[in-house]
Formats: sequence, structure tokens, C-alpha cells
Amino acid sequence: MLIRQLRIAAVVVSAGILSASGALVAGEYNAVLDIGAPMPSFKSLPATDGSKLSSSDLDEEVVILVFLANHCPWVKGMDGDLVKLVDSLEGKDVRVVGVSVNHRQEDRLPAMVKHAANAGYNFTYVFDESQELGRQLGATRTPEYFVFDKDRKLVYMGLLHNSPAAKRRDGNINYTQGEPTDFYVSDAVAEVLAGKPVTVTETRAHGCSVEYEQPEG
Repeated sequence: MLIRQLRIAAVVVSAGILSASGALVAGEYNAVLDIGAPMPSFKSLPATDGSKLSSSDLDEEVVILVFLANHCPWVKGMDGDLVKLVDSLEGKDVRVVGVSVNHRQEDRLPAMVKHAANAGYNFTYVFDESQELGRQLGATRTPEYFVFDKDRKLVYMGLLHNSPAAKRRDGNINYTQGEPTDFYVSDAVAEVLAGKPVTVTETRAHGCSVEYEQPEG
């Protein structure tokens, strides 16, 4: 518990420095940035398909970044819904990118390759060993979603939908609020593509803690 608190505290402290400088403003549930913030740039992150991805490669009208962790039961519980989301976006000018930043072996690239295959991932899944993308976005949970418009401004962050699910040890999927009824990410995407303002811009992410490494010394 102490380690988890320290990891989260590191993000919060960083956010305070940024806010004091005027560079970024924290959101309601995000200690680092608010809606309208620009998408951070990144370069040559290795993906499970053997390619490398940079932010400059993303030219779609909407980009969705989702932070994942193979070991997390909440990620496993939501894998099916994530795959369905990507399927529903086929033919639309939308790109989904999964991001893993944890350093534990089961969340690193070799394990990501296996997990992506087993879960039927139909999107690019990259590993950011530097953890900078997660820190800059203030990501604290897996899964956690960030939706950006064509100008690469943040329009939504938080949950996929209103009923996070975990995969139990018996293999069953347990939705916390029953069948989901509010689909925040897909609604945000639809509104952006229609040229409308996003109705729900932020929700509190639910899942496993992102495991940020602590600076040495």
C-alpha cells in the first residue's frame, strides 16, 4: 500500500509543479492535465507487431490512447469490450493505440505480444519503457482512456463505459454496475466526428494502479 501511495504521489507532485508554472491545469479526476491539453509527442515506441510507432505517424481525425497492463484483472475483464470498440470503429478515421508502461515482466513487450494474441487485440499495442507518456498524461489506472481530436487536443479521459469489469479467477467477467449503459469513449468519438462538442469529458478511471518507477536517490 505504501509503495502504491508513493507511486501516485509522484504523479501528483509533478502535477503541482506543472500547474504552478502555468504549463498545464489539472482536471477533476486527473492531477496533471485538463480537457483541451495537447497530446504529448512520442517517438519510436516498440509495438507487439514488430513495428515502431511515433506520434507523427498518427494522422487520423481521432486518436484514442488507452493505458493497459497485461497482469491487471480489470484490463483482462475489459479486453473484450475494448476489442468490440475497435471493431465498431472500422471504416472510421479513428486510431486506437494501447500503451503499457509498467516494468514488471508480465507487462513488458514479450508478454504483451502473447497477451495481445490471446485477447485478440485488433489495434496497435506499444511499450513505453521510459513511462514518459503516462506521466505526461497523468495516467494512474489501467485501463484508462484518453481521446484526442484532429487538432490533437484532449476531449475525453477516463472510463470506457460506466460499468468497469474484472476477470475473476474462475474466468468469469464481473461487471461492477451490471451491463454498461453509458459508453463514454464511443460517444465522445461520435460527437467529435460529427463536429459536436463532447458531452461527457471526464470520468474517474477504475482499475489497477500504474506502476511508475521512483527516481533513484
